[in-house]
Amino acid sequence: MKNNLKNNLLWMALLVVISAITIKIVTSCSKGFSCGRFLCFLKGAEPMWMLLAAVCAFGFIYFEGLGLQCTCRFFGHGFSAGKGIVFSATDIFFSAITPSASGGQPAALILMMKNGVPAAVSAIALLLNLVMYTVAILLISVVCCMVYPGIFMRMGLAPKLFIAFGVIVQIAFIALFLMCIFSDRLILNVCRWGLRLLCKLHIYKGYDKQYEKLIAMIKQYKECGALLRRETGLLIKVFLCNLAQRLSVILVSVCVFLAVGGKAVCAFKAFSVQALAVLGSNAVPIPGAVGVADYILLSGFKQLVHDPVSVELLSRGMSFYSTILFCGILLLCVLIKMKTVKKHDL
Repeated sequence: MKNNLKNNLLWMALLVVISAITIKIVTSCSKGFSCGRFLCFLKGAEPMWMLLAAVCAFGFIYFEGLGLQCTCRFFGHGFSAGKGIVFSATDIFFSAITPSASGGQPAALILMMKNGVPAAVSAIALLLNLVMYTVAILLISVVCCMVYPGIFMRMGLAPKLFIAFGVIVQIAFIALFLMCIFSDRLILNVCRWGLRLLCKLHIYKGYDKQYEKLIAMIKQYKECGALLRRETGLLIKVFLCNLAQRLSVILVSVCVFLAVGGKAVCAFKAFSVQALAVLGSNAVPIPGAVGVADYILLSGFKQLVHDPVSVELLSRGMSFYSTILFCGILLLCVLIKMKTVKKHDL
């Protein structure tokens, strides 16, 4: 427990450092940028659109919780919308402070179990959300590229490479999931070979320990896949929740774009920029994909506005930094409450 706390604090510190460096680099991209100018820019934003941006940012938290709630209720372990928000906030917060979002699901799983949701049900709910989340962002990105392919084509080489890498990783994840459903023996052989290679390259240590984790992961995927084949209705509900979650975070940038005077006819272009930023930064092994997401957003907003740096900072500030701060404060309050209740019971 102490080691986990220490590691999380280190990742949080790293996130703060990377964020500070990123903001410094982003602001240096604009020769005329200053804090005073940014504050004037912020004061000139339309309050109604900024309020809608804040609502959308909260929707990112709410709809993930709703997806978890739907799956757990299906298995007879329902919980309130408030608890769904707490579980979602836990996943989002720890996903943001750990590389490749590796800490989000384990943290949410522990909290769900502490609140009476069985481990198997929690694991399937979180995994199902992850699968539908991936499908949703791929679907949204395909639509954006079909409607406005020029947004992607006019980006720089580096953003294109990040987006291409994101596409490859997301498709590989879906392929892995499908293989676990229909041919767990095949995926086991492939993963075993890959794991041996990674251990020989000293990327992973302890083959036996990693192999046990691999077996557990494949078992979870298979159980989740069996559920998907039987329960189409649940599958659709969870997909719609995750689609709404993805749309919520993307619409934050659209609302900010409109709040600062962006043309309504270009709103879907702003939507496409944020969608591609999500896709391109989703698989990057950096806490919160800080730096990469900002870089892709800048590359896209340069095509739409005169002050892309201010728009990017405001958009990212609401969709990521404010959301993470809210989730962290909420989680801290919940943990304090749990400790207080435990001491009172003793």
